[in-house]
Amino acid sequence: MYKCTVCGHHSATKLGKCPSCSSFGTFIKDESIAPIKKKKDRHNVSSGQALTHDISRHESVFRNISHPELQRSFQQWVKQGGVYLLGGEPGIGKSTLILQIINEIFKNNQLTIAYFTGEENESQVVSRYNRLTNGQANNFHIYHATHFEDIITTTKQNNYDMIIVDSIQTIYSPHTDSAAWSANQVRFCSEKISEFCKKSTTTAFIIGHVTKGGEIAWPKYLEHIVDVVLYLEGDRFGQLRFLRSKKNRFGHTDDSAIFEMTAQWLIPVYDLKERIIQNAHLNVPGNVLTIGLDNGRPVIANVEVLLTKTNGNYISRNCVGVDKKRVEMIIAILQKYLKQKLYLYDIYVNVPGEFTFYDSGLDLAIAAAITSQYNDQPILGETIFLGELGLSGQIVKTKFHSKRSREIPKWFELVDYESLTSIKNLTI
Repeated sequence: MYKCTVCGHHSATKLGKCPSCSSFGTFIKDESIAPIKKKKDRHNVSSGQALTHDISRHESVFRNISHPELQRSFQQWVKQGGVYLLGGEPGIGKSTLILQIINEIFKNNQLTIAYFTGEENESQVVSRYNRLTNGQANNFHIYHATHFEDIITTTKQNNYDMIIVDSIQTIYSPHTDSAAWSANQVRFCSEKISEFCKKSTTTAFIIGHVTKGGEIAWPKYLEHIVDVVLYLEGDRFGQLRFLRSKKNRFGHTDDSAIFEMTAQWLIPVYDLKERIIQNAHLNVPGNVLTIGLDNGRPVIANVEVLLTKTNGNYISRNCVGVDKKRVEMIIAILQKYLKQKLYLYDIYVNVPGEFTFYDSGLDLAIAAAITSQYNDQPILGETIFLGELGLSGQIVKTKFHSKRSREIPKWFELVDYESLTSIKNLTI
């Protein structure tokens, strides 16, 4: 420590100007304060587990889920001792979904579950749960808590099999000097929850807020701590909700669950294919069907294209639901190899619904829709275009091509890299 010889003000570093008396060059070492000597701690792991060929010693316990849509995101089960992070925008339906997950787990497993809410009181959660289930669960307990140590102590005393923390941004611990909602508090509390779950085999669901960019708020480190990261996404003013897995230590992430928000709860959407085909305006110039990937899940999509004469010196390229840069690349390919004068038109590309695709597998469908609109000729018959375009005009196989092909209705004709090898052969 250093002290000012004029006023006695102490500082951990030597300052040029004293903040107390404004004197200059008056700081010297304070010899009266002895440095604290830290004890040398010897750390040792208390116990370990030898690696053996006996698989039964390393088996994990999983909680079954029979809900078809939830199976897509959870790989059919919830692991004992796993830490799950669920993120989403305000009002998207996170609290509703987590209660539906709890109700689904109750159907297939005998567990005791605790719900710790820091944003609502107990009566709000109870009323929502009764609205979803129309019943009572004696093994489901709800607490209003924002103190991290209270949550851990209550869980230990009651020996809960599963806990839900809603949300991690409202939890704080006095062991960290930072204020609640700060990055340090979120990091500390999430680390301790993960550490507690691994030691006690308690499953934890953590609800987190998202930023304007759509990612989990606060440190990205939070996603590294947990085992599974789930995002509930969609237009909060729309009907569809998408539960997408971004990380899963217990399975793959090439799938997503689709729900429809109703006045009471989220119901699974099983007739998505029929809805899109029914609403698609087939046999109209500029309308084409294709198969896109939503987080690895193949879904049928309708591509609409509109061409209008450019008024002025600047052309317009407006895209909704598809990647604008890929559309511009496709336009350049069509101008090069099919000699289409697309520079004379404003081009609008739209995928009706609530999907957004960043998928190269839609290239051929977009090119076919533009050509159909350019020639003012509809694509007759029930046809699905599926292929990726190269800069030399060739049509190549898409990623997960066989997986996409299984989603095509039997009465539809498929146009892909096998039936159309080059964009030069595209005739509409």
